[in-house]
Amino acid sequence: MKLLTLNTYSWVQTADPSLFAPLVADILENQYDAIALQEVNQLSTGPVINDPEDYHATQNEIPIKENNFAYFLVKALAEKGLAYQWSWVPCHVGYDIYDEGIALLSKAPIQSVDQVQLSTVNDFESIHTRRALVLETEAAAFVSVHLSWWKEEEENPFLREWTSVEGVVKKLRGTKPIYVMGDFNNPADVRNEGYDLITNAGWQDPYAVAATRIGSATVPPAIAGWEGNEVPLRIDYIFSDQPQAVETYEVKFDGKKLPCVSDHYGVAVTYL
Repeated sequence: MKLLTLNTYSWVQTADPSLFAPLVADILENQYDAIALQEVNQLSTGPVINDPEDYHATQNEIPIKENNFAYFLVKALAEKGLAYQWSWVPCHVGYDIYDEGIALLSKAPIQSVDQVQLSTVNDFESIHTRRALVLETEAAAFVSVHLSWWKEEEENPFLREWTSVEGVVKKLRGTKPIYVMGDFNNPADVRNEGYDLITNAGWQDPYAVAATRIGSATVPPAIAGWEGNEVPLRIDYIFSDQPQAVETYEVKFDGKKLPCVSDHYGVAVTYL
C-alpha cells in the first residue's frame, strides 16, 4: 500500500498549473493507491463542470468548478494514462475567492464516500468549519482531514474535531485497515496535545516505525496559520488504526529532492 498526503494550498501562490508538474510526475512514478489532499481550492465564480469523470459526489450544493484543483490533477494524470476515482467536499470560503475543501483520490474502485461535519461551527463563510471526507474501497478506508489547532479553552476545537473523526471510524474498526491522512495542525514534538492524544489512542505513526525514513518536518517556519513560528514543524500525518510494517516514510516536495509545490510538504508512506 502506497499513500500520499499533501496540503496543496492550491492556486493561492499562483494560477500557473506548471507549478504542480513535480506533483503530477511523482504520482505517475509512484502510482499511489490513495492520495489525500487539503486546501483543495476552486474559484467560487468559475464555470461549473457537469458530471466530471470518475467523480463521486457527497453533496450537490457546491458543484465542481472548472479549476477545481483535484479535478485538474485527475485530468492531468488521466492524460498520462493513470486513472483515479476521486471525491471532493467543500469546507469553507478560502481567501475570499475560493471554495476550499478536501479531496481523496483512489486507484481502486470507490465503494462509498461520505462527508462528516467535525466542527461545532457549520457556516461556509467561516474558516472554522471543518469536515472529513471518508472513502472506502474493498481493501481499506481512507479519511482526509484538515483539523484545527489545539487550544486550551473550554471548547478545544482540535479535541472536538478528533473526537468526531474517532466516531466516524468506529463503525469501520476491524473490517479493514483505516488511514487518517492530512494536515493536523499539531506538532509531533509538543507533548500532551493533539499528537499524543492520537498516538496514545493506538493510532500508528509510520514515521516512528519505518525501516527507511527520509525527512521529518512538513512545513517550514512561519506559514499561514503559524505566523511567528521560527522552526520547521511536523504537522502533516498518515495514521493507521493498526500496527503495520512500514518500508518507507518520505517527506516530498520540500525543495530538496523535489521542488516545493505548496507551503506544506507532502508525506508518502509505503506499507509492506
